[in-house]
Amino acid sequence: MKLSNNYKLIIIICALFGLICSNLNAASSNDQNLKTNVEIQGLGSLVLQKTPRKQDDSSQLVLKKTSKISIIVDNYEGLEPHELIKFDLDNDGKSEIIATLKYTDSQNVIPFVYTIKESLEKIFPNEENESKLLTCREVFVTNQKSNPTLCLKYLISFHDYAPPELYKLEMYCLKNGKLELSQVGYNEGTHYNLLMNLGAEYMHNGRTLEAAALYHQAIASSTGDIGAKAFCEALFFNAEALKYSQKYPEAMKLFEKIVLEYTDCDFTEIAQKELEFLYANSKNVNLLNQYYKIQLDIVNEHNDLALNQLNQLINNNPNCTFMDKLLFTKAEILISENNIEEAMKIFIDIKVKYPNSPLIETVDEMLENLESKPEDTEEL
Repeated sequence: MKLSNNYKLIIIICALFGLICSNLNAASSNDQNLKTNVEIQGLGSLVLQKTPRKQDDSSQLVLKKTSKISIIVDNYEGLEPHELIKFDLDNDGKSEIIATLKYTDSQNVIPFVYTIKESLEKIFPNEENESKLLTCREVFVTNQKSNPTLCLKYLISFHDYAPPELYKLEMYCLKNGKLELSQVGYNEGTHYNLLMNLGAEYMHNGRTLEAAALYHQAIASSTGDIGAKAFCEALFFNAEALKYSQKYPEAMKLFEKIVLEYTDCDFTEIAQKELEFLYANSKNVNLLNQYYKIQLDIVNEHNDLALNQLNQLINNNPNCTFMDKLLFTKAEILISENNIEEAMKIFIDIKVKYPNSPLIETVDEMLENLESKPEDTEEL
């Protein structure tokens, strides 16, 4: 599989950017003296601390104006203090405050950003993005080409065959009081773990053809270093990426290779089912395209969009040869939205209308789980 010029350019840009970010990050990681208090001229001392007299893990940001006068700036339920950073993020001569907190026993941190005016004002997350917490492995600040930048480092671990590990670096600039994502980069490498995880990252961003190319590259460049388990996993997700890219013949060849050559692979049974489904419905290309578009929306956690399109597909194609699969997918979405009653009705409908469906055994298991533990659906 040849890489397009655009794809090669993206890889080169990411490689260069990843190298720069690695160096910056290495410098920041050497400082082990994390501060939880900073001085703010004219206002007092800002302290990130555990909440007094509370048994649960909670924290607060406190502005101590004098030894006797303190103002609580913010409260953080269920989080413990990590670090306070003071840095001018918009070159206006006034520093911003980045408070990072974390869950107990977690390696990840969550940043909260404040601007200093007459008092402290939280600018991220604010009312517009209150639920959009950015949970990452590390937070640091730097000047990138004279532009103040807030950097967030994420571990990408869809596949766990490290080391080396894949990291994503998001760089944010502060403009007009709002954080704006300016650049994204990944650390470069030809190790199959890096390539597979980058492929998974692209898949979850809807970049399926690029994901397929990365999985193919992971397989082609492994040169004996990759174990059978990782090789089979790379083959399977290469096929998945091709499938979501509507490259059905190419995907079927890889699914078939897994079934014939890797009988003990964790993905063999799933590959067999995918292969049988594609063979049975290979003539319904238009319906397959719509179905896999919906599946990709689910992979990318766009459940509302997927459900809307799925309802249209079901209503407009009453004679679809894989209606049982469409209904099963709808029930799965409803479960993820905690609509258990409607999901159970659909499963029962599948049993009545499609008694010979290959999904019947799975439907029975789902119904048993939902009936025995209707209040606990997170593990389904």
